[in-house]
Amino acid sequence: MKKILALVLCALMVAALIPALAESTPTKGGTLTVLGFEFNTFFPAHSTTTSDRYNMAPAIESLGRRNPETGDTEGWLVDEFITDPDALTLTLKLHEGIKFSDGTDFNADAVIWNFQQMIDFGKQSELVNPESFEKADDYTVVLKYSEWANTWADTVGEVRIYSPAAYEANGDDWAAIYPVGTGAFVMKEMVADSHISFVKNDNYWREGEPYLDGIEVLFMSDSTTQMSAFLNGELDVLRNPNSATIQQLKDKYENVANDAPDLAGITYIMFCSGVEESPFYNLDVRLAVMHAIDWEEMSDAIYDGLGGVTPVFAVPGGWAYDEELPMYEKDIDLAKKLLADAGYPNGFDTVITLNGENAANEPCAVMLQYYMSEIGINAEIKSLTNSDFNAQKAEGNYDLGVMVNNGSSKLDFTANYIRLYSSEGVNYKVMMAKPADYEEALFGARAAKTLEEKKELLKKAARLFSHDYALVVATGYQGAYCYAQPGVHDTGICSTTAEAWTPESAWKE
Repeated sequence: MKKILALVLCALMVAALIPALAESTPTKGGTLTVLGFEFNTFFPAHSTTTSDRYNMAPAIESLGRRNPETGDTEGWLVDEFITDPDALTLTLKLHEGIKFSDGTDFNADAVIWNFQQMIDFGKQSELVNPESFEKADDYTVVLKYSEWANTWADTVGEVRIYSPAAYEANGDDWAAIYPVGTGAFVMKEMVADSHISFVKNDNYWREGEPYLDGIEVLFMSDSTTQMSAFLNGELDVLRNPNSATIQQLKDKYENVANDAPDLAGITYIMFCSGVEESPFYNLDVRLAVMHAIDWEEMSDAIYDGLGGVTPVFAVPGGWAYDEELPMYEKDIDLAKKLLADAGYPNGFDTVITLNGENAANEPCAVMLQYYMSEIGINAEIKSLTNSDFNAQKAEGNYDLGVMVNNGSSKLDFTANYIRLYSSEGVNYKVMMAKPADYEEALFGARAAKTLEEKKELLKKAARLFSHDYALVVATGYQGAYCYAQPGVHDTGICSTTAEAWTPESAWKE
C-alpha cells in the first residue's frame, strides 16, 4: 500500500511539473517586432556607431559575447580567446563548421579579411592597435601587439564578421544595405526610415535555433508612436522609452532590463575644446559653464525625475565612477568671474548643436541654453538629423560651440574612451582636446597588469576627462528600461550592453 501511495504521489508531482516545463520550453514560429536604432550601414568595418551593431545583429554576429552575469567576454564565433602577456599575442580559436548565409565558409581567412577592412578604414583602435595578425591554420588567428593591454579580448570580441565573398562580389555600396553574416536570420527587405525585415536562416550553425520565423526591426523616432505601437501589440519589445512613456507604463508592465552600468544611458555635452578659434578652447570658459548649471535640475528636466547626476562620464557601479568626487556647484558670480578672466566679460554668441534623433537631447539643449544665458553666453540651438550629426564626428567642430548627444554607459569605459575620445580614436579628432595627463592615465588603464591598477587609472582618466578639464560632461543618466509583451522570451535586449541582444534564442508563446 505504501509503495502504491508513493507512486501516486510521484505521478502527481510529475504532472504538476509538466505545465511549468512547457512554459519554459521555447516554441517555434512567429515574428518578433523590435525597435531599431538609427541606421547608417550594415558593413561593420565601416560603421562608426554602436547603433549599427544592434540593427545588424540578426544577420551579422560577433566573435565574442558578454556574459550578463559577470560582464566577461566569452566566445561566440570564437571558441576561445587565448591571451599571452609575455608573448604579446591574442589567439583566436574559431568555431569550426560555420557558414555565412551565402554558403561560404567562416574561417581564419574571413576573419583576417574583416580585420584588414577595419585597418584600411582607420579602425585600428577597435582591434587595440595590433602590430600584425596572421592565420596559424584554417581556424586559428593570432594577433601580435607591441605592448600589453588588458582590453584585447573585450574589444576584439565585439568585432562583427561580414562575408568577404558577398562584399567582393557586390561592392561597398551594396554591402552597406545588405547584411551577409553568420547570423540566425537573413534580410528579406529594408525600407528606409520604416523597417528591416529578417527571415529565418534555415542553415544556421546552432542546432535547433532560431525559434522565430522572422524579426521586424521598426524605425519609430516619435515616442508617442512607439508607445501606441506597444500598447496595440504591434511592437513586442519597447526598449529605452522616454521618461514620459516610462511614467505611463511602469505600473502596468515589468521593467525587464538588467540593472547594470553597461545599460544606463548618458546625455552629455561636448565643448569645442580642440580648436583655438573657439571660446571653449579656454578651460576657464568651460568651467564657467560648469558653475552656471544646476545639475539636479538639469537631470530632472531631461529624465522627468527618473534619472540621476554624475560628476564624470560614468554611472554608479562603473569602474570610472568616483563616488567621492563632488558635483560642480551652481555659482553665477564665480562663473561670470571665470568668463571675465578668460577675456569674455560680456559673454559671447555660440551654437548648441544637438542630435535630434533622441528625445532627451532637446530638453538638455534648452536647459543648457538657459543656464549659459545667465552668464552672458547667448546660444542658438541647431538640431541635426542623425546622419548630418554623425557626418561631423570625425573632423567636424560643430560650429565651434557645444554639441549635445547621448550614449551608452559602460562597466569598463577603457576601450570606449580610447575609441571615441583619444588621439587613437575614430571620432572627435578636431572637436576635443586630448590633454597629455588624461591620455597617460587612459592608456595606462589599458596597459595595467592588475584589475585594481586598471580601475584606479581609469577613475583618474574619467576625472580629468569630465571634471577637471570639462571636455565631455554628463548632464544626467538614466538606468535602462525595457518592456516586453506577455509571452515574449529570451530576446537578450537590455541584458548585457545597449547594442547587444540574442535574436537566435528569442521566442514567443
